[in-house]
Amino acid sequence: MHQTKKPQMFEILSATHVTFDQLHETMLSSFSDYAIPMQLSLGAFEMMMRQRGLDLHSSRVAVVDGQVAAIWLTSVRGSKGYLISSGTRPEFRSKGLARAMANDCLDYLRSTGIRSFQTEVLRDNETAAGLYYSLGMTKARALDCYTLPISQASKPGSELFEPVYWRDLAPRVAKLRDWAPSWQNNDASMEAIADQLLCVAMIDEGGELKAYAAVSPNSGTVHQLAVSKDYRRRGMARAALIAIQRQLPETPLRLINVQQDDAAFRALMTSVSATETSGQYELWLDL
Repeated sequence: MHQTKKPQMFEILSATHVTFDQLHETMLSSFSDYAIPMQLSLGAFEMMMRQRGLDLHSSRVAVVDGQVAAIWLTSVRGSKGYLISSGTRPEFRSKGLARAMANDCLDYLRSTGIRSFQTEVLRDNETAAGLYYSLGMTKARALDCYTLPISQASKPGSELFEPVYWRDLAPRVAKLRDWAPSWQNNDASMEAIADQLLCVAMIDEGGELKAYAAVSPNSGTVHQLAVSKDYRRRGMARAALIAIQRQLPETPLRLINVQQDDAAFRALMTSVSATETSGQYELWLDL
């Protein structure tokens, strides 16, 4: 006698109910077949969560038969919420898990006074984007990503940059920028991993910060790069990148989430022979 297979039931829980190792393992499984696989070591996963501010209370997991089948990992800073990462194991997809986690999380955020929610999505990830749009999220801006080749060439100007600590830069960087860094690159995220950052800066004789860059040495990710308006068009941004490359000679640099409409930054990327990689959209939802 043919028996109808019983549909799997799932439970949505706060991420406080599972271990960090379970979150990590679920991410590995969920991203194993993505266009850009995210196979992070446990240490790299911990750093990612630390940098972006993982909040276990607002984060959600979907559990099926005792197994974590999907994750929705979020951060909360002030009145803002942010989706760090979400993923569903391949065998549990198309069962409504992501939507259930999202709705439960957003309800929780609203109840605790959070006023906005944001994330980024790869421009060609139509499945994820479709979910976010259905939740009411809209495009806030387009963000470009680049990789830079390893360069051994000596360029003038890089000698003007000196190593500095993030804590000494932090109070002064905002006035150099024309646009706000994305969540993973903003000042709060830099503060969270300040002990892991390599920073270089050019400071004039009067003690004024004129240009700086902040990078994660292990990944080569340049999180922030800016030059004061009165020092632009002098090759200072390029010199900052060369100063970093001199300290990380075997590490290709990459820049993630550069605001697309910054024509000067695009010109800089061309001048350093950068390769554009998969870009993202920053999405926003008022709660």
